Amino acid sequence: MADYEELKNLAAAIQSIATAVSLVVGGFWVYRKYVRQLENLPHIESDAAINFIGEQNGFWIVEFEGIIENKGNVRHMIRKFDFDVNALFADDPIETSEEWGGQVHFPHKIIDGSFLPKKNDYFFIDPGVKAKFTFNGRVPNRTTMVVFHCWFEYVNQPGHTHTAEKTALVPHQDASSLSSSS
Repeated sequence: MADYEELKNLAAAIQSIATAVSLVVGGFWVYRKYVRQLENLPHIESDAAINFIGEQNGFWIVEFEGIIENKGNVRHMIRKFDFDVNALFADDPIETSEEWGGQVHFPHKIIDGSFLPKKNDYFFIDPGVKAKFTFNGRVPNRTTMVVFHCWFEYVNQPGHTHTAEKTALVPHQDASSLSSSS
């Protein structure tokens, strides 16, 4: 009977060692995957595009596109996907702004909106998905250039935003009409 008890104790000891080793290996895997490789954090790329559709009744019809691509391995929930479009008119002085880090100031806000429908508090983007959100807006004919900004926040990381911007020349403008006469 002593042999059976010794065997039973040996099996219990092996099981305890195997459990401890499993915990160490599992902990190392979690550390490597989520802390060192940052798998649980966003691996998101954002971009913006401007597509001039056509001219009608003193306005350009323009498609503004916000693009989000999840290059990570985790689904991300996103809220507050907002945008604005600012314009520069032919008679505007070319000034820079500290608000924009010394970049050229586009003084006329012509569109202010959101890609997120009012009925939704958030949307999600799964791993490997590239999502495009569009807004069809109008730009006055007297506009020479536009800058389109878009930004979003994560549901679980308030205050952490991604931004994208695109600047474009309104197509009907040529180089000679943009220079001011002295």
